[in-house]
Amino acid sequence: MNGLLATAFILGVAGSAHCVGMCGPIALAVPSPGNSFPARLGSTLLLNAGRLLTYVLLGLAIGVFGAGMRLAGLQQVTSIAAGIVLILSVLVPGLLERWAPTGRWSMAIGRLRSSLARQLSRTAPEAIFFTGLLNGALPCGLVYAALLGAAAQGTVMLAALFMAVFALGTIPALLVLRMSGGAVLNGLRPRLRRLAPVLVCTMGVLMILRGANLGVPYLSPATPQVATQVTACH
Repeated sequence: MNGLLATAFILGVAGSAHCVGMCGPIALAVPSPGNSFPARLGSTLLLNAGRLLTYVLLGLAIGVFGAGMRLAGLQQVTSIAAGIVLILSVLVPGLLERWAPTGRWSMAIGRLRSSLARQLSRTAPEAIFFTGLLNGALPCGLVYAALLGAAAQGTVMLAALFMAVFALGTIPALLVLRMSGGAVLNGLRPRLRRLAPVLVCTMGVLMILRGANLGVPYLSPATPQVATQVTACH
């Protein structure tokens, strides 16, 4: 696992305080088909599986962009630019969340939230899974940060893996939150909230180093040179 993938997981864990604040109310509002521990655990896993799938799909989409930048010879520039944005997002709080969708995007998000609200009254397994899918698509600054890291991976599959690893890091806190009814994480939230900016900065530094092409294995590997000459066949 390279440094960015490891950071993606730790970012997910450290960002759990943000996830609990943003997704926690949804997680607690989703009904279980029963009050037993297996029923609550099953519905919780279904909910998070849907959210994980959405993050992977977002990773695939941003991975197409990252792969295009790589083919254009701009992967290093993309990585450095994304790293700078991540560091600025810590120095300028709320930077990644200031994007305010307008027009069709705003309407689409409104429909997404309405659909999510309708799903909250259903207990069927497919409805709980679909709620997770919709939850993962809601605007979120932490997800934006993870997507910047995914774009810097340079391939579609690595970008999807990056988002999957990030999603896995967010699941434990949401799992504990839902299974405990929200009481267990109260003491951990301030610590996680303080740790998240450190991890975002760390990811930013790693992305800048990755783009710097310093020839350091795993940390800043040299970009392979693509041959520019074509040998003619006779």
